[in-house]
Amino acid sequence: MSLLKSDMLGLAAAAEGLDAELCRYEALATGIQRERLDSEKNLRQAVRSLKDLEDSEARLGQHLQTLVAAIASARERQQRQSLAVQERAEQIRRRTAGLTDLLTRWGALGEAAAEVNHLVQQVAATIQKSSVEEPLDAAFREVDDRLGRLADDSEELARAALTEAFVDLGRQAESLRQQLLSARNKFRLLERRRGSAGEP
Repeated sequence: MSLLKSDMLGLAAAAEGLDAELCRYEALATGIQRERLDSEKNLRQAVRSLKDLEDSEARLGQHLQTLVAAIASARERQQRQSLAVQERAEQIRRRTAGLTDLLTRWGALGEAAAEVNHLVQQVAATIQKSSVEEPLDAAFREVDDRLGRLADDSEELARAALTEAFVDLGRQAESLRQQLLSARNKFRLLERRRGSAGEP
């Protein structure tokens, strides 16, 4: 039996014991009011009833002490649980703030990747429209640099997410890093091919 269940049963048993003894005491008190005091026999019976009432009163005191102890135990348990809940709430707050920060960084990476993708499409369109000799070195360098920075940022985010035990986000960031590095390699290959095509 768990400590919590044991405490609850103790509290219920103490309350039931007190209630039963109160009922007994009330019955004895009502009965003694009706006792006839007009003979020796009736007086002896009244004395016995008084003794029963005193015994019941003593038991009431014991039941009250037991109930007070059970209430104190329940109160201590509730306070311990309250402290545990407060600590957990603080952990949740910190974790939520940490994840919010990481997700903000993830969103910024997504926006930056979309911008680079747009730039790549512009460069590709320019290549198709222009002659081989048209200089695009600056555009190639910009795309290459931005892809490299994004890959580095993705690696940092993946490391931060894994450090914070946000494994799914860490994997997503690492996957993005791999995609960016792959795109960078393909773009460099395109640049080399274009350079080779332009050689006399």
